[in-house]
Amino acid sequence: MFRFSVGTIALASIFSTSITAQAADTRLEDTVVTASRAEQKVTDVIGDISIITEEQIQKAGQTTLVELLAMQPGIETSSNGGVGKSTNIYIRGTNPTHTLILVDGVRISSATTGETAIQHIPLSQIERVEILRGPASSMYGADAIGGVIQIFTKSGKGSPKFNASVGLGNYGTAIGEAGVNGRINNTSYSLQGGAVHVNGISTIKNKTNRAYNSDTDGYRNQNISAKITQHLSENDEIGLNVLVTDSRSFNDSGSTATTSRYDYFLDQTLSSYTVHSKNRFNQYWTSLLSFSKSTDDLSSFTKRPTSTSESTFKTTQDQYLWQNTLTTPIGLVNLGVERREQKADSNATTPLLVNERDIQSYFAGWQKRIDKHGFQVNLRNDDNSQFGNKTTGNAGYAYQITSTLKASASIGTAFAAPTFNQLYSPTSILQGITYLSNPNLKPEESRNKEIGLQYDNGRDFVSATYYHNEVDNLISRTGTRTLLQTINIDQAVLRGLTLNFRTSLAGFKLAANADFQRPENEANGNLLPRRAKEHGFISISKNFNAWDLGGEIQSSGARYNDAENTVRMSGYTLVNFYTNYRINDDWSLNARVNNLFDRKYELARDYGTYGTNLFVSLRFSPSM
Repeated sequence: MFRFSVGTIALASIFSTSITAQAADTRLEDTVVTASRAEQKVTDVIGDISIITEEQIQKAGQTTLVELLAMQPGIETSSNGGVGKSTNIYIRGTNPTHTLILVDGVRISSATTGETAIQHIPLSQIERVEILRGPASSMYGADAIGGVIQIFTKSGKGSPKFNASVGLGNYGTAIGEAGVNGRINNTSYSLQGGAVHVNGISTIKNKTNRAYNSDTDGYRNQNISAKITQHLSENDEIGLNVLVTDSRSFNDSGSTATTSRYDYFLDQTLSSYTVHSKNRFNQYWTSLLSFSKSTDDLSSFTKRPTSTSESTFKTTQDQYLWQNTLTTPIGLVNLGVERREQKADSNATTPLLVNERDIQSYFAGWQKRIDKHGFQVNLRNDDNSQFGNKTTGNAGYAYQITSTLKASASIGTAFAAPTFNQLYSPTSILQGITYLSNPNLKPEESRNKEIGLQYDNGRDFVSATYYHNEVDNLISRTGTRTLLQTINIDQAVLRGLTLNFRTSLAGFKLAANADFQRPENEANGNLLPRRAKEHGFISISKNFNAWDLGGEIQSSGARYNDAENTVRMSGYTLVNFYTNYRINDDWSLNARVNNLFDRKYELARDYGTYGTNLFVSLRFSPSM
């Protein structure tokens, strides 16, 4: 049975009070592609989806994508010590490896960790983010047990224009970006570059931790993106997309007072290159053909007087896609074939027992609207050279009860293959803890059921989604404080309720979301690590002529840092404030204060988080 705690009831009270008292965003008249792999109106989507626009990013003034995602429904994050440090994303209580992150449709992930280093993707490169909550392996293949986050980089449209911004903040934060985009005749283009520098905080805040060092651990990042599309005709185009981010992160490490005095460096480069051809052969058939190459190149090293050690891990993925969208009398049909060739290279003394695999995939999708009834069915087969065939499916149905009220239900399956680290990584010791891999791990498999109710009258939006996700062979770690072994849990059950709300009233805009969940090990009832039973977010904003003023409350219940639920991390509530001043049509000034009341909290045990911090930026972005 789904159980509610005292904290849950308190958070629910805040949420319901906000609904009756405040105001929110107007409805987004928009289209999305992530929910079905085909363009569709937001109002026709059956799944649970959110959209973050470039305008929202600029007005709110967040300094990182991770901060922005942490405020979205169904999402929790953890970070090892601030900006640019190792970050985990949890959607609906699933593992970090269960969130599929795409950049312009391409995976940029590590085959060794199974995650995308999303902390290195700067907001300055992003035009839009779509978040699909719920299993999506039937469309995108392995890893999408919890959902999909798709990031779209900036593109060219309209007359050519230049943009630039600079920003300064606490903890030695400096961010700059500049770019140009537009369309000239039949060529659209975008070129954007940026840099981030942060002095930061000490990644380890607990002075009793063996790796503690009181110095600040900084971060820097240089990034560039480019898009160019040649429109051969009204129905045909070819294009090239490029994204490269190069970063260095300083971290505390060591197991003695002597070794912990020297920083542990992480140099990481993420890159993606895609060429595509999109052709609309007739009014019924659109074809997309693309080839992508992505890399995650990570080097870690220390510089000590007695020794200098360096390790490298590089993932290369070649991805081929041919997708066909057909408009037929029975509905919209998607048919496609996809291939991914994945390889992990390392300089480790003990090499990985297996370091490459291929995945050959075939997928089909169908969606149809019949009067008040909406249908969506997806089916996919993935043939993994290491683990064999896996077929996943999803079926969704929506009924438009009235012009403003819609009910929906769906069932779906998903899976995730173990990462190379989980399977074959040599025994390692970090901060006094010994980590053991397990070559006998099985792929994780999930079965999800959910129902939803959504009210949208164009001004007010309210949605509630209840889900029940059973994950067999969930991969976790168990052991002691000094020894952790990677294992398959027989079954984990992730069940919860996601509430989402927006409205506008008397010039105020209000947005709120709340999640009440129990992501737990079915065998012993323990909560999965770093996931709370309840978390939520509230924002209120108002426009005063040239000024936009806004406030936010972000709250989370208590979590455990370990699978045994012996290391507890307290809940927390953060208050943020931001303002945006439009100097004229081209210039704007933004200021943002995070953690206004200097709340002390943890996202990962022993790791530091920021206290009160201010970030101010000046932006040049012509409206024409």
